[in-house]
Amino acid sequence: MSKKSDWKVCWITGATGGIGREIALLLAKRGVKVAATARSKDKLAELAKQNGAILAFPADVTDAKALENVAQAIEQQLGPIDLVIPGAGVYAPFDVTKMDLKDIHRTNAVNIDGVVNTIAATLPSMLARRSGHLAIMGSLFGYTGLPESGSYGASKAYMINLAESLELDLAPKGVAVTLISPGFVDTALNANYDRPKYFIMKPTKAARRIVEGLEKAGFEVAFPGRVAIFFKVIRVLPKKAMFWILRTAFAGR
Repeated sequence: MSKKSDWKVCWITGATGGIGREIALLLAKRGVKVAATARSKDKLAELAKQNGAILAFPADVTDAKALENVAQAIEQQLGPIDLVIPGAGVYAPFDVTKMDLKDIHRTNAVNIDGVVNTIAATLPSMLARRSGHLAIMGSLFGYTGLPESGSYGASKAYMINLAESLELDLAPKGVAVTLISPGFVDTALNANYDRPKYFIMKPTKAARRIVEGLEKAGFEVAFPGRVAIFFKVIRVLPKKAMFWILRTAFAGR
């Protein structure tokens, strides 16, 4: 099973913005070859200029075949992928008064299909080697429903269940699984959420917390600690109490 000393090649999707970009830069500084994927070739080129250990592999995560081709290209050029972080994600406000199906389907396509497509492209090689590390980008907001977060929260709840299932299936086969569960991070994605944001964290700090957690190869990296405890405790409360607390804590401004 992969440990920190085994990370020679990491593949990150959604690598040009927010947490993904900071993880790419941090791992590259530590000597890991980083295969960076995003749709924008220009942004990937700019990121690659920051460190020679970062190489650009442009693709749209909703295109399963394109990701399969990228995974093959990475392994041909850099070697086996030791760590994969499907970090591409989007958030769109969920307005129950005017359901925007385009936004909902786009959220599912990127946050769910994009992750599954990335895993499907890398898992066969990991299983054949009985080695590798899947880092699933979830969210603390996948543990409960939140106001105006129906599609995003549901997509992250999917990631929690997916990671738990993969852990059960893959641990005996030598492949590590880690669920990454951030709270609010100061990124463009969170900028679209207009409810209160508690203990918001800078992307650079979030990236450090994630990499440090991945090095320990535990099942979940959840932060900030107070927010993680809040969501995990509130989940087991009676539903009437849970809904009252959430409505109060995340009341509209």
